[in-house]
Amino acid sequence: MKYRTEDIMSPPIAKLAEAAKRFIKSPSFLNLGQGLPGHIPPDTVLTVLKDRISHPSTHVYTPDEGLLELREELALYLRQKSGIDVNPQDEIVITAGANNAFAGIILTLVAQGQNVIMPSPYYFNSVMTVKLAGAEVKAVPVDEMFQPRVEDIEAAIDKDTSAIFMITPNNPTGAVYEKKMLDDIVDLCIQNDIMLISDESYSRMVFDDASHYSPRSRRDAGNHVVTLGSFSKDFGMSGWRVGFTIGHPEFIKEFLKVQDTMTICAPTAGQILALEVLKKGLDYVENELQRLNLLRDLAYLRMREIDAFEEIYTKGTFYLFPRVKGCTDSRKLVMDILQSTGTLVLPGIIFGDAGEGHVRISIGPLTPEAVDEAFERLSKFFRDD
Repeated sequence: MKYRTEDIMSPPIAKLAEAAKRFIKSPSFLNLGQGLPGHIPPDTVLTVLKDRISHPSTHVYTPDEGLLELREELALYLRQKSGIDVNPQDEIVITAGANNAFAGIILTLVAQGQNVIMPSPYYFNSVMTVKLAGAEVKAVPVDEMFQPRVEDIEAAIDKDTSAIFMITPNNPTGAVYEKKMLDDIVDLCIQNDIMLISDESYSRMVFDDASHYSPRSRRDAGNHVVTLGSFSKDFGMSGWRVGFTIGHPEFIKEFLKVQDTMTICAPTAGQILALEVLKKGLDYVENELQRLNLLRDLAYLRMREIDAFEEIYTKGTFYLFPRVKGCTDSRKLVMDILQSTGTLVLPGIIFGDAGEGHVRISIGPLTPEAVDEAFERLSKFFRDD
């Protein structure tokens, strides 16, 4: 039997986890692969959910678009943090994570045979989704600091282009995209009557002098920008599967057809937890982000001690994406590192051809001691190689 998914790559992290299975049981195994933050919601918030867990309302569906109180609280938060003015009644849908939001957006917008433009390196799940919809990805290069170039994106637009997809702060590179570039992309979308899909799952994870800019904050962009986000990263709720989609009411009306078909609604308990984090946990989140900033400083400091790494310093997320000198097969390199040191990093090639020669190092869930240990192992590996 022929399956329509056969030409889509298998989930690369799952395959690498399978390869690492014999190491995972070891107490010395270090996982720098999966994109997890290092914090969970605070106890004060978890206690509220614990008190609600036995109530019947926690065990039933919410409306397709999510709990109204959560949408209202999220709208307030987005107005304060990102300058987005959004109506919680008809412009927000709570989803089962950002991947669910993106899949719903693609299935709403993109027809078979159309294409979506993405800067490369890109997040592999996004490519899988576009291909699942019977569409194609048009990859465009980025510059030496992982910033997309407007002229490359403009040149890639053709009659079959449905959308341009941007993640900022970026996975896998950590790059924080510049405001002027994003505004120029919005202008292209308006001129060509296509959509900018703006993934802002890491919006709070910006450091140094960088700042996050949400293209939907532009008053003239409402019909041409759809935003998605997540409670997984900034808020430490990865396992609860709660995200969101923001769009024009006309778009949201169509998006809800996909939402109802795929998931009906996001998990009710997760929505309750997300609401409580927004109401009572933001100071805790801010403290955790400050901790992450110090962890990033340490990781970059240790990475500079390894001659094999060509550092490209970026100002967002908990990812480092160095180029490895002389590397032409990052899959083999990653397996060699795993076999030799019991440490898992991700090969750059899984993020597209432009990622070859790089590795992605995720430091989110690590302690300072674990960061030191990880880079000590990497240093020894490259010294002995």
